[in-house]
This record gives sequence, structure tokens and C-alpha cells, in this order.
Amino acid sequence: MAIISMNKIAVLGLETERKPLLEALMAMGVVQITDSIIEDGSDPDIQKPQITAAVTEYDNFLSNISAALETIRRYVVIKKPMFSVRDTITKSEFSQVLFRREEIMDRIQEINALENEIMVSKSEENRYRSMLLSLEPWLDLNIPLDVSETRTTSFAIGTMPSSLDLSVLEMELADQYPEVALIKAGRDSEYHYLAVVVYKPREAEAMAFLKGKGFNRTGFRDMPGTPKENQQRIHDLLAQNSRQREASVEKIKALASHRRDIEILSDAIKMERSRCEAAGRLLATRAVFMLRGWLPAEMSDKVKTALEKKFLCNVHITQPEKDEETPVLVDNGPVAESIQPVMDMYGVPSSKEVDPSSVTLFFFVAFFGLIIADAGYGLILAIGSALALKLFKMEAGTKRFAKLILFSGLATVFWGIMLGGFFGIEAISEYALWFNPNAPGGTEQMMAYCLLFGVIHLYAGHFMKILNLLCRRQYLDILFDVICPVIMYTGFAMFILPNVPGVDPAMAASLSSLGGTVFLVGLVLTVATAGRSKRGILGKVFGGLPKVYDIIAFLGDALSYLRLLALSLSGAILAGLINGMAGGGGIVFKLTAGLLVLLLGHGINFAMGILGAFVHSCRLQYLEFFSKFLEGGGEAFRPFRANTQYVIIKQEDESL
Repeated sequence: MAIISMNKIAVLGLETERKPLLEALMAMGVVQITDSIIEDGSDPDIQKPQITAAVTEYDNFLSNISAALETIRRYVVIKKPMFSVRDTITKSEFSQVLFRREEIMDRIQEINALENEIMVSKSEENRYRSMLLSLEPWLDLNIPLDVSETRTTSFAIGTMPSSLDLSVLEMELADQYPEVALIKAGRDSEYHYLAVVVYKPREAEAMAFLKGKGFNRTGFRDMPGTPKENQQRIHDLLAQNSRQREASVEKIKALASHRRDIEILSDAIKMERSRCEAAGRLLATRAVFMLRGWLPAEMSDKVKTALEKKFLCNVHITQPEKDEETPVLVDNGPVAESIQPVMDMYGVPSSKEVDPSSVTLFFFVAFFGLIIADAGYGLILAIGSALALKLFKMEAGTKRFAKLILFSGLATVFWGIMLGGFFGIEAISEYALWFNPNAPGGTEQMMAYCLLFGVIHLYAGHFMKILNLLCRRQYLDILFDVICPVIMYTGFAMFILPNVPGVDPAMAASLSSLGGTVFLVGLVLTVATAGRSKRGILGKVFGGLPKVYDIIAFLGDALSYLRLLALSLSGAILAGLINGMAGGGGIVFKLTAGLLVLLLGHGINFAMGILGAFVHSCRLQYLEFFSKFLEGGGEAFRPFRANTQYVIIKQEDESL
């Protein structure tokens, strides 16, 4: 459980071997390639390879592949496992897919073309349905829509406000324009739908009159024949359009048999793109190239030997400078690695710090279990996660998280046994191995222990700071910045001990008296030494005064651990209330509604408990624990490797 030591690597190779050498480095997956900088005054022949056009081309390929895979997922039901996991294939299988690259690209283009046809078909369907809606009010009109005139008359179709009385309008027309005839097509709440036949010599003045009455002319383009004839024609077009779309969907389903090959090709192109980007971080001339990076110290000799044996190149390995920051790679065992999801959410420690994974794991699962403190809930967590680890194949990140849930479940079982929690059953709580928090005086006792656990957690953070300072050989800082404040905190805690609920004041009186002395000694030492880096005597004397406020911060940090008490008691009380609700009434109620209340109530309480335990356990690590020692700001080690999405390529030589 430590941060792996890193070495620098520099490779000088032939430009003609650049591509295969990068492929070899990707297969090894242990070298992080850094961006090389062209220094001022360098030979003008030294350049960085131009990769913009190639990366753009790869992005276009990946966009087409992604669109094809999304199309397949849209139309073909693909059964997925409970946990997403990549398939493992051999290098020869991978090479066979690459050999058929052009064929697979043709299938991709075919799928995308079919999807475009479907999109056009849907657009046409919307247009046809819009046309049907526009024809709906005119279906009773038995006049061709494409006829606008005869030799002596003109036709116009349009709408008039429904509030207009057509009988009055017809009388006015008969009186003033007897050459005009209105043909009623339909009516709705807003409009009258009309066709107007007018004698050509009177057309202009008659249409002006109708316009003054609210007539709004309407036209239908590309609709020969009567409205009903057009309606039938559009229905026929919709049916034809639907058949064509169904045929396209069937073709896509048939092409879905190539999905695996398309996924493998997608990963292959992503690998090519990564190698192209890596090439952009090198320095090169027409004949040679220079690569710089980092690798684990333990892999240095193997990488050097492998590269120099296979390629005509020179590999130079050097150690970093004394105070130089290196990429951070944490080496944890099968247990400690489970805390990595929690660590990743916070950030990366500095390469000069001690890895806090093991200590963080212990306190995380301890607080997680204490918050839930129900052996029944813990058994569900532990057994469920254990079965998942046993029965399902998982990616590394998912497996680590499942382990974390397993350990948290076991801790929950432990605290449930110690505190008598088992699905909130009150009768079982009497057999608590330690004490029952719900018994008289139990709450105060639980409060005292939560404060104690908090102080232990805070002191563990100060101990981790001592380890970090030891690594840097800052021995005086250990004494003045850690030990002196801890003496002050310890004295303060001893001094206020009689006021802590659940603590016998008489028994704590002697400790309190001693604590006052310890507190004063620690306070004087802390204030006297905290300003040692300040300039001038006054700066050194008064520079330590702000440290007095740290006492309040220490008290606030300790009190924040009372959330363990609050969350634990709330979950236990809610579980008891659920049991009480389900246990009321007669036998019929208990076997029907009561059983439903039990399942639903405990399900909700269980889910809320897990969420609260995870969030607040993380919070105690991030804000109370890490703040005491973890500087962070490190850069994660990101080796140049095949970061595939769908498959894992099994290398023939796995010595690296």
C-alpha cells in the first residue's frame, strides 16, 4: 500500500520505426508519454509531428461508427449483462477484423444510409399527415383543387370568420354581385370553408367586397383532383412510405449481425487515434524522433530491454530530482484497493505523500457500519455484494466498488451485533453484545462514543501528517506543527470531559484537572512556535496567536461526528416504527397489508440508510480526515495504453 516510485524515460529512435515503436509501447501499457517542448534556439529541423488532419479524420470515422452502433441499438434489442464488461479477444482475432476493415466500413455506411432513409421517411410522413389535416375541412368540396378558372369564370377557395352569417352575405351578394356563387365546404369553431365562383369581368370588385368581409384566400399546391381524391392519394403514399421504412428497418436488423466487428473496429480506430495523439507529443526530424515520459521504476529495466531488443533505438532511464513531482500510481492489495472509488472522487495525493488508502478504508467502513448499525441490513449488503463478485464478471472499477460494499456490509453486521440492531426488532436489541443505544441512557452513551471515535479519526489524520513530514525529513515541523497542537487538543478534550453526555463527571474530574494543565502547556508551545517562520521578533511572537482559534476548529470537527449518532438512531427508530405499523391489526392484515408495509418500509429505510451512510462517511474522510494532512494536487499516472470501450485485447507476451 504505497505510491509507486517513478523514473523518467527518454527514447531516441528512427523515424521509420516510430509507428511500430508506439504500437509496442501501447501494448506494454506502462509508459506515460509527456508533451515535449521545443526549446528556444533549437535546430529548426526539430519539429513536432503535425497530427491535426489525421485526428480530424479519425474523429470522422468514429462519428460514423458511433452513429451506426446507435442505430443498431435503436432497432435491435441487445441483451445486456447486469454489469457492463468488455469481452476479451486475442490479438489474432483483432487482426482478422482489421483485415476486413474496408468491408466493415461499407457495412457502417450502409447502416447510416438506411438510417438517413428512415429519417427522410419520417419527415415525409409528417408532411403527408400535415397535408391530411389541411384537407380535412374541405372534404365535402367536390371541385378539383388544381382548377382555378374556366373560360368565363374564376374559382377561389378560402375561409371566412365563423361569426359571419353566410345567409346575410349571400343576400348581399345576390343584390350587389349576382354573378358570384358561394359553395360551402365546411365549418368549425373559427372559420367557414368556402369556394367562390365569380364571373371574370366582375372578379376584381367581387373579391374586394369579399375580402372586406374577411375572406382569406387559400391555395393547395401539387394537389390535383378533389379533396377526397387527394386524401386517398396521400393515404396510399403513407402506406407506401411505411412499407419502405419497415424494409429499411429489416435491413438494419440484418446488418446488426456485424455489430461485434463494428465495435472492435471502433476500438481499433480509437487506438490509432491515441497513437496519433501520442506522436503529436514527440519531437522529430526527418530521420529520428525523441520521446519522453514516465514509467514505474520497477518496470524500467524490462521496458528498456524490450525496446532496445526489438528496435534500433536508445532508451535512457533516469531518476527524478529530489523534490520533483512525479505522476502518482498507487499500489494497493486486493483489500485496500476497494477504497479507490472514494479516493478518486476526492483527488490524487501528491507523489511526496504517504498513500492514505488503508487507513481511509478502515474508517470509512467503520463509520458506514455504525451509521446503519443493523445486522439484517448488513447481511443483505454483504451477501448481495459477495454473490455479485462470485457470479458476475466485472470491470476493475466495478469490482472495487463491489468489494467496498462487501466490507461495508460486514462492518454493518458487526455494529448491528454490538448494538443489537436487526431489522429494528426491539426484542433482539436487548441482546446487544455491547450496549443498546435505544435503552435508557443509551443515547448519551452512544453520543460519548461517537465523539471518541471522532477524536481518534482526527488524531489519525495528524499521525498521517507526521508520516508525510517524516518522508520529507521535516523533523522540527513534526514537533511544532503536529505534536504541540495535539497536546493542546488533548488537554482541551480532557478539560471538558466532565461536560460530555454519557461520561461520569466524578470519574472524569481528575482527568479534567490534569487536562487544564496539559492544555495550557500545549497552548503555550503551539503559540510560541507557530510563528517561527515569520520575520522579526514581533512577527514570531504574534504569528502564533491565530492558532488559538484552532481549538474552536477542533471542537467543531469533533462535534461533526455526532452525525453518526443522529443517522444511526434515525434509521433504528424508523425500522421500529415500520415493524409497529406492520404488526397491528388481525392475522389477515399482517399477512397482506402488513407484509407489504414491511417490504416497502424496510426497502425505503434500507436505501436511505445506504445513501446516508455512503455520503456522510465520505464527508468525514474528505472534510475532517484529509484536511489534516492531505495536500493533494498530484497528477494521476496515465500510461499510454489501449483504452478500449468494447473489447480487451489479450497480448501474446504479457511479461510487461
